[in-house]
Amino acid sequence: MGMPLHKGNIVQGTTQTHEGTNNPVMGSVTTSFLVSMDKMLSSKIDSCEDFAPLLWFTSTEERVSSGKSAGDFKASATLVHSLLELHIPTDSYMPTLRQALRDNTNIKEVWVSRGGNLDGAVNQEIYNSKFKDCKIEAIEEFPDKLVLRIRIFGRSDWAIAVDTTGAAGAANTASGWDYSTNASTA
Repeated sequence: MGMPLHKGNIVQGTTQTHEGTNNPVMGSVTTSFLVSMDKMLSSKIDSCEDFAPLLWFTSTEERVSSGKSAGDFKASATLVHSLLELHIPTDSYMPTLRQALRDNTNIKEVWVSRGGNLDGAVNQEIYNSKFKDCKIEAIEEFPDKLVLRIRIFGRSDWAIAVDTTGAAGAANTASGWDYSTNASTA
């Protein structure tokens, strides 16, 4: 289910790769994040040409509830998701993303992937989150990065199982939810 990751996926010039930072061997405790949005992004990373480095992201899933826990608390069956916020480097894909915002282009899938080292294997996919049926709601531009805010209507997550020693396990986990129908897709 996971995608192959290569040493080139580590964002060059970060403290993950900089000599003399006293960081542990690359990937032993640090990880790299990548993001793909249909075919709107690009990179020169082998087998990940449709991905871009992901500097930061936030994502909140919550149950809408009301009242106080002491008496009139009413838990809702409805799950909602915040706008997905992605921080990516400014690059040649900026005009494509701006046009997608202006045209209200539907993005079938935004794929956030985390890579790292597991059980002696270098740059393996540790987990991914796929956000489905998305629209770009806002783009905030900084000199060296773009902040994208994206409305999503579905989400699925996959993670490799590891034990306390960091060895890969046999039982990977997965989950999924469609916010438009309020139903599980797992």
